[in-house]
Amino acid sequence: MSQPEDSSRQPPYPENQIESNDHSEALDDSSSDTTSEEIQHSPEGCLNWRVMPPDDLLDLTMCSNDLKQKVRTLVLGITRITFNDGQLAICVSNRDFDNDETRIDLEIVQQESLPSKLTRITSYLRSRIWRKFVLRKINGMDYEVEKVNHNDYGIDLTFDGFNYRVVNFRKEFIIYTHDTTTAHENVLRHVFFVFANPTPLFYLDLRGIQSENFDVPTKLVGLYDQCRQCTCLAIGVRKNEFVEQAHKTLEMMTELKNLNIDISLTETEFFSPRMCQIDHLNVVYHKNAISEKNMLSLNCETIKLWSVTITATALNLFIKKWLKSTKKRFRYLEIPIIYLDPDDSDQNEIMKDLNVKKFDDLQRAVFYKRYDWSYELNCTGQCRYINCRNGLDITRSDGALATIVSSTSFFYFFVWHERFPEQPKDHVPFCDY
Repeated sequence: MSQPEDSSRQPPYPENQIESNDHSEALDDSSSDTTSEEIQHSPEGCLNWRVMPPDDLLDLTMCSNDLKQKVRTLVLGITRITFNDGQLAICVSNRDFDNDETRIDLEIVQQESLPSKLTRITSYLRSRIWRKFVLRKINGMDYEVEKVNHNDYGIDLTFDGFNYRVVNFRKEFIIYTHDTTTAHENVLRHVFFVFANPTPLFYLDLRGIQSENFDVPTKLVGLYDQCRQCTCLAIGVRKNEFVEQAHKTLEMMTELKNLNIDISLTETEFFSPRMCQIDHLNVVYHKNAISEKNMLSLNCETIKLWSVTITATALNLFIKKWLKSTKKRFRYLEIPIIYLDPDDSDQNEIMKDLNVKKFDDLQRAVFYKRYDWSYELNCTGQCRYINCRNGLDITRSDGALATIVSSTSFFYFFVWHERFPEQPKDHVPFCDY
């Protein structure tokens, strides 16, 4: 068994040595799929590998060590990595990070043996698709792999004058193994070696990591600069054993700016100092609490807390903290679903000692225009208009204006960096707060 490759190693083949006339190297005998046969029997096949999409290139690299080395010299980069309930999705830039990426799905299944022939026949009668299994070498280890084609459609996105396309016609590789943790590590080592562009990831989503593989994130972030320098992270902290790993992961990601956390713990509050200076913070609490101290330590541009338990006093002090400040960084705090602590749930406490005023159309517009942050694409997402006609305004000593919109079930605190932004053309009254 060969040793795992070091993903930091430089490509071994100079550019002028790749177009070799020697195409005699055969792929694995067990590689019976069409792509491998074409490479084996077609002289043109080895010359055409340069123009293949990343999912086909990944398949080739699992068939031939020679092509594994050659594909590495294309310096295609991984743009996003997403874990979702045992499935690993890797998005790869098609050519030179040209705003065009291909998604590759890899599902790692714990199974001692492949499905029986009877099971495969039954599956075929139901779906009319014959399940095909091939032997592939991933990071030097042999795995049984099933390939599936998905006929999805592409999505065109436009942002700030640039056109982006997410290519959703994709291949899925189902990898069968008796050791999923080792398989995850081998797959990640393989793809980072093959797609060796050092550009940091746009987005890393670790929310789908399973309990048996909870240490995979720290190993992933610890091994690769592309992950450590990623600026946008989504992570789940759903069990106590994930807490330590989550802290380690956050500490290692030194360039982190945008953070999406899903917290579902019992009797434990999760909070990391890294959350304090994040640009865009989104936390799903599932009724978990945030303490007054931690709430006041947040110094983010935008804060969105879902289903959080919090005290009325903490909200009051957060507003007063903004009033005493002269910084212009903060934009808004949103709590779409709020649970006030039963021991401190008086709505009047939120407005205590605050000089608030009713809406004045000479001071600001009716609708607050705000942009959701798209974590998956790590850029500004769609804009929303919030009706603040019934909100209460408060003015800071430097003239900055903010609006408080609250009830027993939600709380919003908006700062008007632009007092008269563009207003919506179509207004739906029943959406007013």
